Amino acid sequence: MHTFTRLCPNCSREFPSIEVVILHLNSQSTCWSHEARPQQLPVPPGLRGLPSNTTGHCHPRSGYVFGIGKNLYDRLQDDQYNYWQEINTYYPFHDEGEWELASFLIQNLNQTQIDKFLKLKWFSTRPKPSFTSKDQLLDWMDALPCLAEWKVSKLEFTGYKTVHPIQLIWRDALEVIKQLFSDPVFTNNITFQPHVVHVGNQCEYGDYMSADLAWKIQDCLPLGATQVPIILGSDKTPVTRTTGGLEMHPIFITIGNLDSEFYVHPDYQTILQARLWHKCVDLVCANLKQAAKTGCFMPDPSRFICYVYTPLVAHISQTIDVWDLNKFQKAAKAVHLSGVHMPYWRDWNYACPSVFLTGEILHTCIKFFADHPLNWIKEVVGKSELDARYINQHKRVGTCHFTKGITHVNQMTGREHRDIQRTIVASIAGVAPPNFIRAIHALVDFIYLAQNPIHSAETLSSMMQSLSDFHTFKHAVIEAQARRGKKGVKEDFFIPKLKLLQSFRGTVERLGTLMQFSADMTERLLITHCKDLFSVRILNCQESIELFNLHSLFCSHHASLVNVICTEDEAVTTVNPALSWVSRVLPDESHSVHGPQPVHNHFLKGILSGDALTAFHLTSTPDFKSLSPTDIHTIYSLIDFDHALSHMIQAYPPDSGFPLGNCDNVLVDVTGDDGQIISRITQVRLIFQPTLPRASDLVLPSYLSHSLLYIQYYDFVASPNDRPELAMWTVERSYVEDQHSKHRCGGVVPLTSVTHTVELIPEYGQKVDEKISSAICLESYDHFFLNNFADKESYHTLSMEFA
Repeated sequence: MHTFTRLCPNCSREFPSIEVVILHLNSQSTCWSHEARPQQLPVPPGLRGLPSNTTGHCHPRSGYVFGIGKNLYDRLQDDQYNYWQEINTYYPFHDEGEWELASFLIQNLNQTQIDKFLKLKWFSTRPKPSFTSKDQLLDWMDALPCLAEWKVSKLEFTGYKTVHPIQLIWRDALEVIKQLFSDPVFTNNITFQPHVVHVGNQCEYGDYMSADLAWKIQDCLPLGATQVPIILGSDKTPVTRTTGGLEMHPIFITIGNLDSEFYVHPDYQTILQARLWHKCVDLVCANLKQAAKTGCFMPDPSRFICYVYTPLVAHISQTIDVWDLNKFQKAAKAVHLSGVHMPYWRDWNYACPSVFLTGEILHTCIKFFADHPLNWIKEVVGKSELDARYINQHKRVGTCHFTKGITHVNQMTGREHRDIQRTIVASIAGVAPPNFIRAIHALVDFIYLAQNPIHSAETLSSMMQSLSDFHTFKHAVIEAQARRGKKGVKEDFFIPKLKLLQSFRGTVERLGTLMQFSADMTERLLITHCKDLFSVRILNCQESIELFNLHSLFCSHHASLVNVICTEDEAVTTVNPALSWVSRVLPDESHSVHGPQPVHNHFLKGILSGDALTAFHLTSTPDFKSLSPTDIHTIYSLIDFDHALSHMIQAYPPDSGFPLGNCDNVLVDVTGDDGQIISRITQVRLIFQPTLPRASDLVLPSYLSHSLLYIQYYDFVASPNDRPELAMWTVERSYVEDQHSKHRCGGVVPLTSVTHTVELIPEYGQKVDEKISSAICLESYDHFFLNNFADKESYHTLSMEFA
């Protein structure tokens, strides 16, 4: 029987249990003064700024602090050259400029090119850098601190010899987790405690820490422990450059505390690859599994020491599919097993494959839709007609336009599959049977609801009702003979991914929303990190450069290495937390951090909608700096502009490639005849700002002093209940007649009356008019479907009643 003791992280005294350590820290003779204790801890996202009908609380036994330690950047100061770096922050390099040159050379040139660069005659008349050769430069880079170092191990199979040696390039997963958990970059993006949030009488599910499993695991952990839930991602990819068909099977790892925004005989190959993969993960995660069993002390970004356990909560993978392999293979196949007799999770506390092998949006939903429902639609609508409908659609900013159709492309990205899915329901109206459309509509409904960033019992019920609706109407797919296989028409729905959709509700309740487990990130990392050959030295060098860059930036400006907890809205929002930290502390050095461009929040001051909940992306430079009303009448073909101007204003201009204009549609709030505010679907024809000549003494009235739009109206002619297979509003162009002609009904409104951009899909009928192109699509039809699948915001916004 093993007896575990615990050392106090402050004074290193030994105690029989973590509870006794807590008593020691809280005693009057504690080694940790009360003045040094944290005054503020991060509030979980779900508990920030709770409205009046929302309540919540954290797990009472979680997230205790056991002392003060060193965060990631403090540990960099334990480097052997720290004495010299206190004198010269960039040591062993001469100064910041030389460090920038060195990191540029390493990141952009190979070793031969670096040598050639350093031997250029250009240096004969100019000072040379301190490093005189690529070997010296690499040695200096190797000397930079790298906390979780990469290693390489050669693996062999007992009783079976591989044609090529198998190399495992790896680093200790527990050290990686310590690095993530203590990185001050994530101070404002990390959650330490399981918590529950109730809206009214319904429980709300967000990220993992707000889900049931986090609370249940915490109940089983010692007093004061902090969960650091492990999320693994894996896939395989060919190394595409200068290799002889090598494959890489990367393993990606992150923690659930962070906010959500790696030639054998063919008959045995699958078994051996699977066993090898599990053996590798076993080695990489050995210390993580020990920490899940006994816990370990670990400093957080603010230097506070936590008692950490590391349960495996999710493994995002495309496939998870005695050495007498011949007999073993037959026996495994007979019971539908993969042949892996020692899976890596076998001794990982709280790990259960029925829980951590989660369904995720990219493969389980988006890829499923492309592989199955989209093929059914091609059979029912016909490839040429389906292509014509997509070619004909109005081009929308931010959405892929399929200029050659969608049926001829053999390989598409997940983004393209999503864009097809956005318009598929309205696009097949009029040509596909109503019940067939209802089945497709129900699946798209399910996929959209599954992507909710926050769930409640009500939204989960709606999601599962959509799946139930599909099963109610799926007979229409069989009746249309749309489901086909290699042997012809199929009359079953034996589709594993379709069956997996049934588990989504339980997954959300146990682990939180599915978007935090999306495979989008692992797919992106395959492209950015796994297509080139690399060595352990290169990997360590890349890691060192990234850490040294930020560390030296703060040290050179004598800034704190602890990121403060920020609770206020920032003027700059970024998906790069390092940039967010630097922008707040050293705004003049923001250019030093490379990554996604920040988004400036211009609405902290300036134009705001009435409820301050609507934001707009506008071009900063107008098409015309100055136009008279007469010019607007001529250039934009707006007959009633003068009349509309007397009421109010807002609009969009035509384009040289669009003979009838290229104008998007928006949802606006306007005042009705009865004085009540109502929502109208409109097309923006012009955006403008009234001005006066500089020499004028006149003053514009307040309603003309802001940006305005000239719009043309649509009228609602059918509700979602009139076409249950679509469940969409139908609108038609609004016209007015005068003594001279019939023309579209327009008006002027303030920019701030816009509440949402919307997408209209023409009511094509049985067949698309071949004379109409996407350039004149919106101007050639009068009846349209208001597409509530245009984006996730539209999906929820357009469920409202407009009347």
